Amino acid sequence: MKAPLTSVCLVGLGLAMIGSGMACRSAGTVAPPPPPVRTPGPPAVLPEQPAPGTMARNSPPILPDPNLTPGDTLDVTLEDVCTPGYSRKVRHVPIEVKRQVYAEYGIRHHRPGEYEVDHLISLELGGSNSIRNLWPESFETQPWNARVKDALENELHRLVCSRQLDLRTAQQEIATNWIAAYKKYFHTDRPRARDRGRSAPQETAETDTTSEGAAAEGNVQVWVNTRSGKYFRPGMRHYGKTKEGQFMSEAEAIRQGYRAAKGD
Repeated sequence: MKAPLTSVCLVGLGLAMIGSGMACRSAGTVAPPPPPVRTPGPPAVLPEQPAPGTMARNSPPILPDPNLTPGDTLDVTLEDVCTPGYSRKVRHVPIEVKRQVYAEYGIRHHRPGEYEVDHLISLELGGSNSIRNLWPESFETQPWNARVKDALENELHRLVCSRQLDLRTAQQEIATNWIAAYKKYFHTDRPRARDRGRSAPQETAETDTTSEGAAAEGNVQVWVNTRSGKYFRPGMRHYGKTKEGQFMSEAEAIRQGYRAAKGD
């Protein structure tokens, strides 16, 4: 008489636990194989991340990063900002600060005249020289660029000084979104052709004869020595080379009270 299969399995299971360790299985079934042994591979290589407070960037910013550049103002009055020459008197951004601005925005290399370190809230609207109010703005992006924002700054300054717009409102709107402010105050969805201008010239011998039309419109990019109060045209010996200074249009330099250098 054969023993029941259950008994055989129970006996076999007991023996397996004591001896060979084989699992009891019914006829026709196969025990699952043991799980594969995983050998640790090399650690995953993660892409390099920008340091805290900085940002990696493949293209010029159109709007500033609000975490880096929320905007900052001085404690000034309407009479202060509407006084001729005010911006020139308060403008002071050391070259070390400008380098920090470029680094924080992930811009490692740039050509002379490609960018300006711009005051988000312009000086003529009571903006400060704090790094919280500075960002690298391109002259070359289209259709929105540094020239277009300059036109907005001038228009807001005009409205503020003619008492058609409150100074605090102007500061808030340009800091929140300068493109939206441009569209609002110029009543257009795209920059006016005269505001877009031409690309800023590079520091080469050819820049001395870039375009007579640009010179006539005051759109030639000059280098302003913010310490001496003089500006240098393309091709001049000190163009882009003084320790303290920045690029801007010749018309803007004149408007801010800078004088053309002679005999350079």
